[in-house]
Amino acid sequence: MGALSKLACIDLEGVLVPELWPAIAVRTGIRELFATTREIPDYDALMRQRIALLREHGITLSDVQRILATVEPFAGAVAFLQALEARGYRVNIISDCFHELADPLLQALGEPTTWCHRLTADSHGFVSGCDYYPRRGKEEPVDKALAEGQRVLAVGDAFNDINMLRRATQGFLVNPSISTLDAAPDLRAVESLEEILELI
Repeated sequence: MGALSKLACIDLEGVLVPELWPAIAVRTGIRELFATTREIPDYDALMRQRIALLREHGITLSDVQRILATVEPFAGAVAFLQALEARGYRVNIISDCFHELADPLLQALGEPTTWCHRLTADSHGFVSGCDYYPRRGKEEPVDKALAEGQRVLAVGDAFNDINMLRRATQGFLVNPSISTLDAAPDLRAVESLEEILELI
């Protein structure tokens, strides 16, 4: 297969880099920022809560960016992406993260093509809203590539990755939670990115 016939759709947080909102919660001491879609399934409602909490505590977008500047990709993440590219995969990051938070990490990962959202800020520098990337779900780029006859590898770690992984030619869950495993017993779970390279 040629370079244009293989696509890797990779989740960002929990797969290539640490989860970002827990890092913000630790540094700010705002316990409510530990909440995820497990506690608040509606992602837009979750983001509205996060935005309100940041404003309530006087934390601007630049404050959050300074916190996240200390976060680094997981060991082996860059080598994993390079190994995929060496095998002829185009790498797309498919994430519900935001460019304003993740861009330094994406740069550290080699600036792969990324499908994620954007944050807006007001004149005082506080996060004011979300500009969501126009896609139906994480599975949309997988479906498009499959329709074009491409082979698709998908890698994720959480419940919101399941549809993407199931649609792909090969899908892997990396260190998923017990609840995610229970929801997707049909998917292959692995403990490391290196394990995926051995299986594809």
